Amino acid sequence: MADEASGSGAGEEYAFRWTKEQTEQFIRLRGENDELFTGAKNSATVGWRIVLEKMGLSGKVTPAQAKKKWDNLKKKYKECKYPGSGEGMSGKPTAATWPWFVQMDEVLGQRPSICPPVLIASIPMDTPGPSAAVSNQEEREEEERERDRQPAAKKRRRDSDQELLDLIREDIRQQREAEERRAQESRERMDRLFSILERLVPK
Repeated sequence: MADEASGSGAGEEYAFRWTKEQTEQFIRLRGENDELFTGAKNSATVGWRIVLEKMGLSGKVTPAQAKKKWDNLKKKYKECKYPGSGEGMSGKPTAATWPWFVQMDEVLGQRPSICPPVLIASIPMDTPGPSAAVSNQEEREEEERERDRQPAAKKRRRDSDQELLDLIREDIRQQREAEERRAQESRERMDRLFSILERLVPK
């Protein structure tokens, strides 16, 4: 049951079995590190690497597998939050029965990117109702809130871009240092070898 959240088709690709605790930690860390997932090229891969490293799963789960796990969680969350008519009766998980709903809602519920719930009209389409005026008002308010949110989102994106650049620079620096160390060790080994050969060869 622990691996249900990773969706169907998990058998072949997901050799790794997610425990309940790991899935909880995975959702929490993805929410806490949202600014790493800017949509910029390779940012998601770096973001998933950081999440997996914090979980101690580097080497066990690839960034691609982590992304697929997250996509499956998001898909299940949307199905629970916005079920089609008649769903929930056929044994499918619902907001009440799916164990990750509350946690996913905390991470995704406030985002404008999640499509709004579908309201089924109970009055004929050609009859104007009060709901139309209410929904227009809500849309305007949502647009205003979105405008207020944008500067903060831009700042977060700038911060995360900077963090990504710092990570890449640090990675390059470490690689360069490792190469320099290897070259130094190689030179020292050669020097030792030559000094041994000099002692062995009669003058």
